[in-house]
Amino acid sequence: MNRGKAFIVHRALLIALVALCCARSPVIPSHPTRVVSLAPNVTEVIFADGCGGKVVGTDDFSDYPEAVQHLPKVGGVEPDVEKIAALRPDLVLASASNAHPNLRRALAAARLPLLVVRTDRLADVAASEGVVGRALGCPQTASAVSSIRAALQAQRRTRAAAPRVLFVVWTDPLYVAGGATFIDDLFALAGARNAVSANGWPQESLETLAAHPPDLILYPNRSVTRAAIDDLLGRAHVRVESIAVDENVFARPGPRVALAAAEINRILDSWERSH
Repeated sequence: MNRGKAFIVHRALLIALVALCCARSPVIPSHPTRVVSLAPNVTEVIFADGCGGKVVGTDDFSDYPEAVQHLPKVGGVEPDVEKIAALRPDLVLASASNAHPNLRRALAAARLPLLVVRTDRLADVAASEGVVGRALGCPQTASAVSSIRAALQAQRRTRAAAPRVLFVVWTDPLYVAGGATFIDDLFALAGARNAVSANGWPQESLETLAAHPPDLILYPNRSVTRAAIDDLLGRAHVRVESIAVDENVFARPGPRVALAAAEINRILDSWERSH
């Protein structure tokens, strides 16, 4: 699945996952020593908590930190349960935002315990580090939690005229980051306003974009190309300054969200100076 489209399946997958929440699965062990991570942000959380040595496999997209690149891969949005089982983990971790709806049932059938981590909002990131750290018995959990909270607080800004910013997830059709998301929280932290009124990761019409163009557009540099943005703006008949951002930082609500906040502040500071 395209990385950009992985953003927008979030709501449907989450609803389906909730429907399976009562499926019986093995009890999470008190001291897991072999874990498989099925989401890049969860992988980063595990390493930030100091438990990277317990990771024996990851999803296909986990590539940070560097040590992860040499670990066995078990698939993408629909992971291969046979590959997971072959790694003999005593715990599998997944993100609530992109866990496949059949995952819990499939892992339960293989007698593999699953811990689902929620990182939908910015405040969830530090909380997820605590959840993962306690579950795995990680030595750096307390410092990781305090560090990310302090780093985010350092990026908090108040701006005299809060610019309206649009985060484009996909261009054709147009999908965007709406309210009640970690991207929305990052905008608020940096003193900006989200140009989207709907919550979640909705599809936006070209008519809405044309009628209410934002001050700035941000887009992920791996899923969305400059040409795709130019085509979008051409179809909407608007001209908006558009800036590519590091997708691996902006798409992963994990330990590097403070870097995303700092980049938004840098972009907004530059925009304010030129306006």
